Amino acid sequence: MDIRSLPFVAKLFPAAGDGLAAPVRVDLENYTAREICESVEHLIQTLVAARKKNVEWNRPNIESLLYQDSFSAPIIHRLTQHYLALPPYVSSVSGGFLATISGYWEEMSEIHLQSVAYLISHPESRLDALLPLLTQRALYHHAMQMKWLWLRYQVIPPYFWARLHRLYAVAEKYGFARTPMPLPDMQHADTSCETLYLRPQMLHSLRPDTLQPREIEQLDEWIVRWSKSVLLERTLISEKHRYGVNLKAGNPPRPLAMLNEPGSYRYWGTGLMLAAMHAGHDQTDMEDGDGWRQVLWRRVVNDWSGTPPMRQHPRQIIGKQTELFLGFDDIRSRIDRHVARRPHNLPNLQRCRVRDEGVEGVGISLNTSDGVSVAINSLIGINFDRRFLVGVVCRIRRHESGWTEIGIRRLAENAVPVKLESINVNLAGQMVDALYLSMTGPYGRRRCVLIPASINRQGGQWRLVSQGRRHLIRLRTPLKDTQDYVLADFDGLVEPEIPTL
Repeated sequence: MDIRSLPFVAKLFPAAGDGLAAPVRVDLENYTAREICESVEHLIQTLVAARKKNVEWNRPNIESLLYQDSFSAPIIHRLTQHYLALPPYVSSVSGGFLATISGYWEEMSEIHLQSVAYLISHPESRLDALLPLLTQRALYHHAMQMKWLWLRYQVIPPYFWARLHRLYAVAEKYGFARTPMPLPDMQHADTSCETLYLRPQMLHSLRPDTLQPREIEQLDEWIVRWSKSVLLERTLISEKHRYGVNLKAGNPPRPLAMLNEPGSYRYWGTGLMLAAMHAGHDQTDMEDGDGWRQVLWRRVVNDWSGTPPMRQHPRQIIGKQTELFLGFDDIRSRIDRHVARRPHNLPNLQRCRVRDEGVEGVGISLNTSDGVSVAINSLIGINFDRRFLVGVVCRIRRHESGWTEIGIRRLAENAVPVKLESINVNLAGQMVDALYLSMTGPYGRRRCVLIPASINRQGGQWRLVSQGRRHLIRLRTPLKDTQDYVLADFDGLVEPEIPTL
């Protein structure tokens, strides 16, 4: 199928005297995900060429851009759905989709910013009526680009925040910051520049580098739904406001206690947002199999109701190279070989640099440019000062250099390899490789086991086999349940006596 048959990839800017093409309805069901992706790539190339030529932003070109912006919204939305529906780690397909989606938002951001700058520097063009809509669209595309950077755990560069501040300053200067206007995505009601400016700020305040992609998506949906109740104000009211943003800097919003530089500040609080969330809360939104939305909801309420979470324990700088093991199988194999005093000739051995250590965990740097897959809640193990630390990934920040900063929440040190023997009638005799952990820290003092996620845990009763001894246990509700492993504490049981005949 010829990708140019998609109307939105037609010539973006009409020649002098040409009119805009009449809107054409497209049935996206007739196009495969790959064809849609190729079409979006063609549009990106058109935008790049136009931006590099410094197109003159007259009325026909602006109207053409706005038309294509609105027309491409459902197409990029459909491509996003395809990407989010893919199973994890299908990088051969998802990588191309991700690059195209991110490229679309980046080029839309750039070309809208260029058009806004042109109108401001050419007041004689008499196109003042189009400035509000272009500014709003520029803020929208920047907010979407930032969300997709967070979905990839990329660090937001300072110049990006500076752009966002300048766009809002334009809206404030010309008096349309709170004027509702239509967005390209027709699923949402009219939205103001102020609301769009606050959207990435509110998401940033919830630490997206500690969240899974589905949680970032859910948070963004909640913010879109209820953030119109939040206002940006010039005058600080300490009882009302929690964050401030400096329009003259390249920084994200910060808690009031951290505002220590001169500048032009605007302030916002989360009280009305929380009230709107509770008033508009629909229990059906929270009904899912594993309850992750309820956990996320409580985190939002806690973060915005109390003191923002801050590091409570000092960190000791380490700066030491060591070995790193990813996933249950690699960690179990390393511990098995260590206990048996066999050489560590494990496959896929990775190296990392331990940056710092605290009471609750460690921070490491890892070169992920060669395709190492790390996600929030990934199980991770490192050789560390004659100890073997087992933990879970709780924070990810990827840098363009290919290095990734990873925060690891400590689970235990020196885990013990054990086996679990099922006593369920249907699974009698099944032996499972597991790890015994004596845990302290964020989960309190617990005796836990780590087992592969693929194991059928029906019934919950097992015999824990360690050093020739057998202990009857019952697994409790998992503390963590991922696609790789299950972490659960357990109760010790008494073996029933066999009656003497």
